[in-house]
Amino acid sequence: MKKIIFLTLIAISLFSCSVSEQTLQRRAERKALLAQTIRQQVADKQFKVKVRQAYPLGGAPIMLSTTYYLHVVGDSISSYLPYFGRAFSVPYGGGKGLNFEATIAEYQQVWVDDHQARIDMRVVNEEDDYLYTVEIFDNGPAYIRVSSHNRQAISFSGEVETEP
Repeated sequence: MKKIIFLTLIAISLFSCSVSEQTLQRRAERKALLAQTIRQQVADKQFKVKVRQAYPLGGAPIMLSTTYYLHVVGDSISSYLPYFGRAFSVPYGGGKGLNFEATIAEYQQVWVDDHQARIDMRVVNEEDDYLYTVEIFDNGPAYIRVSSHNRQAISFSGEVETEP
């Protein structure tokens, strides 16, 4: 009887090891596919970052409940981001802030290391001149820093959207 219980325990442990190996292999495959997808989006200049948190200059982090985003398609940018901070010179009523669509004036992309891209974009609209610095990691997280002439800088964190 002891031999049967012992053999059953060995069989269960071997089965659980093989299942965990398969799980690790699937996880590694998904991670590689995600990295490939994000790298391709960055190379094609077609990516969208869903923003989850804002970091005003000199203030506490703010969790965002509404879906804010930064969407880049070729030489166009669609910025739907909140602004918290000090404005030095803005149109009456506050203006558009960081909610606009425009053409990217300057675009520079570099891979800092194997897993992180840094993208610098200069955007000019009728209200201001903006510099967007976007850091995208190939496992999904992204960080955005926006600085302009007429407002304090602000940063955001979120995830790269990989689904169409």
